[in-house]
Amino acid sequence: MSAMILFRFFEERSEDELKQEAEAIASGTDEYGIGYLTRLKSERRITLIDTDGTVLYDNEADAEEMENHKDRTEVKEAFSSGSGTSIRYSDTMTEETIYYALRLQDGQVLRIAATQDSIYAWLIKLLLPAGATFAIAVGASLIISSKLSRSILNPINNLNLDDPENNNNTYEELHPLLERIATQSKMIRSQEREESEKREKFRREFTANVSHELKTPLTSISGFAELMKQGGMDEETVIDFSTTIYDESQRLITLVNDIIRLSSLEDRDIQYEWEKVGLLGLSRDVAVRLQSAADKKHVKILVIGQEQNVYGIWDLIYEMVYNVCDNAVKYNKENGAVTVTVGGDEKTASVSVEDTGIGIPKEDIDRIFERFYRVDKSHSKAVGGTGLGLSIVKHGAIIHHAHIHVHSTLGQGTEIILEFPKKQDESRFDASPADEK
Repeated sequence: MSAMILFRFFEERSEDELKQEAEAIASGTDEYGIGYLTRLKSERRITLIDTDGTVLYDNEADAEEMENHKDRTEVKEAFSSGSGTSIRYSDTMTEETIYYALRLQDGQVLRIAATQDSIYAWLIKLLLPAGATFAIAVGASLIISSKLSRSILNPINNLNLDDPENNNNTYEELHPLLERIATQSKMIRSQEREESEKREKFRREFTANVSHELKTPLTSISGFAELMKQGGMDEETVIDFSTTIYDESQRLITLVNDIIRLSSLEDRDIQYEWEKVGLLGLSRDVAVRLQSAADKKHVKILVIGQEQNVYGIWDLIYEMVYNVCDNAVKYNKENGAVTVTVGGDEKTASVSVEDTGIGIPKEDIDRIFERFYRVDKSHSKAVGGTGLGLSIVKHGAIIHHAHIHVHSTLGQGTEIILEFPKKQDESRFDASPADEK
């Protein structure tokens, strides 16, 4: 902006000089005629134009070859008002020519012109050194800032966060942060040790439980088979022993299948087939399958509610409901009842299994979903089972993003509710079980 104001000042000054010079030359021309112009030595371009626009004289070109100037802006203004001014630029816009025309006493027009750098040339001349200066300044700033930043960051980059307490060559302001990092590192290492100890303890317990559960039926099978091998038994005893061997082998097969099933549920790479599952129809199928076991204990199974559809793995949901209902029958009282209620709302669908059985002590409720955990070991042995059923239920709930609610009163009964989210498509599910907490 300042450059434009300054340029306009010089431009107006040049116009004034041209005007004064034109008036002086016009005075000489009026007195001595065109001969005055031929004898005049001037650095300006001087042109004499007749009343019809014909060029009579030009000190830089042959007048006879020049075109008519009657339509030139400054000439037209001079013919009409006595004087005229105009500015014309070169093709490259780097030069401008200022024309000043003055009407003489005989009606002819004297025009004088001066060429100078345009505002664009001025700006280029100003910007080139300014740009070079700016580039040099930026380059110098980058070099200086780079060196300065390295000198500032080196103590930070050289910090040993594995041993944050031994960083004596850093800034004093960072010492509180390093002390906190050291404290947190100790806590993390301590937690990692505790987690490692828990995992190792869990592994030993799991191995011991599996070994015990496998050993018990195998011992029975081996013992009865050895007795039968010795011979000398009547047919009825052989049948009894064979029945026991068959029952124990079935128990063993069930245990192995449950272990394999549980392991497959923990495998994140396993592929599941998702589909629409009707919970009421599924619950009725479970009740039919358990009817024989319920009849032996004189337990009544009732399935009520309205059909609720969820998107999930049919086999796995069936196994979840079956395991809960199976426990409700096994741990029920004689002439007891199991009520399966299917319900839901816009967001969730639920299966509630309520029994009139022995109940669960309050301190054991949080542990019933652990592998091989039994509330009453003596009663559990009598009713059978592998101790893995509720663990499978837990992992099935994780896969379906379902929630499990347990309400129990010792000696009166237990209610377990499986609450499934209602989803419309498989992409909204994670088909891999989440990490256990």
